[in-house]
Amino acid sequence: MVNFKWDQKRALEVAKEDGISIGTHNAMMDVALNLLKQGIPMKVITDSTKLSLNEVRKIAKDNGLAF
Repeated sequence: MVNFKWDQKRALEVAKEDGISIGTHNAMMDVALNLLKQGIPMKVITDSTKLSLNEVRKIAKDNGLAF
């Protein structure tokens, strides 16, 4: 079992450190992809990135991630 606590503030700090412009849709898609790869739940990803569930599912599908 995985024990994980989401820290939105830290996630945004990491994104900024990586040079991602937080205000853009493409940046949020990149963040969503990284979160998907880490196994973060869809609800957390949609809440954090403000992307729709369909957008996150498409990102997962386009990158060979099954959800």
